[in-house]
Amino acid sequence: MKKQVLLVLLLMLLLTGCRRYSGFLPYAREIEDMELIRTLGVDTAGDAGVAITASGGTSQEETEVVAGEAGTISAAVLELQGEGSSYLYFGHVTQLLLGEGLAKRGVMPSLDYVLRDVEMRLETALYVVRNGTAGQAIEAAAADGSATDRLEALADDAGLTANSMPRTVKDVLAELDRQGASFLPAVLADGGLTAAGYGILKDGVLVGWAEGDAALGVNLIFGKVDADVVEVQAPDGTAAALRVVGAAASVRPIWQGDTLAGLKVHCKVDANLAEGSAMPDQATLDALEAELAQVEAERMARALELSRVLDADYLGLRQSAAFAVPWHKEVLLGSYSMKDLKLEATAEAVIQRSYHADG
Repeated sequence: MKKQVLLVLLLMLLLTGCRRYSGFLPYAREIEDMELIRTLGVDTAGDAGVAITASGGTSQEETEVVAGEAGTISAAVLELQGEGSSYLYFGHVTQLLLGEGLAKRGVMPSLDYVLRDVEMRLETALYVVRNGTAGQAIEAAAADGSATDRLEALADDAGLTANSMPRTVKDVLAELDRQGASFLPAVLADGGLTAAGYGILKDGVLVGWAEGDAALGVNLIFGKVDADVVEVQAPDGTAAALRVVGAAASVRPIWQGDTLAGLKVHCKVDANLAEGSAMPDQATLDALEAELAQVEAERMARALELSRVLDADYLGLRQSAAFAVPWHKEVLLGSYSMKDLKLEATAEAVIQRSYHADG
């Protein structure tokens, strides 16, 4: 009976907000007293510190940008809380930008902060700023809108640009743990936060870039090509535009006896004829498919070459091969260097027939 009475008294004290027991429950705050942070940027500060830039608001409301620095992200965030009249709430952060300098020093402390902080989420979209800092990128976007709007538009249009795909903190953390390498979309520190291919991570450090055809090759391997347009030449010398509407890649090992000699990536590409002959014959279609297959194979080869040169399996090729032939998993996931493997790319293309020449 005494235990029940004590329990009731304790609950009453908590509900009445007794300061002695206030640590049990989070502080209640009015929504109008809170600033919802949507975009967070992290850069280097000094030899080992970090500078953070936080942006709240969209183009429909006033965009506020605040900045601070400290030895860690947690300390820098705490410092920001004392600068304004509003409480900065990070539970609505949807994008995390890492400056190039910080990424070259190492991304793991920033990703670990997202993993451990009670307000941050692993589904947060992750970007690296090329040739600039995250602070510069957020400030530039805020001059005419907000970084949040720019990055959300970039993510929505990823299928149309065909050289960028959204990636989350969860994606990158999982790949770094599983294969020691990963990649994340890159943006420029301009007002539009223009897509700039991908930054390649090895052991948590930025080691290179996939841009141009290599970036397009990355998207092909991952099947993220909703509306890529490839211009090729028809047999009669006229130009034709092929709209890629789908891609599916598979990875197979190349053996030399019982030894793993390399990995082969094969991609099946589906496309539509966007511009060109209205009624092409079969010979013309075959020629266009061959041209498209060659272009796409070369793009993937560029992406694979980066994996070999950087000795970074950022595309997860060995994991994919092990999934395809699990009975060779131990060998495929062994201590092979990507530099020692032959990496091949092949493609086959099919132009979808939506008409019949014979009526």
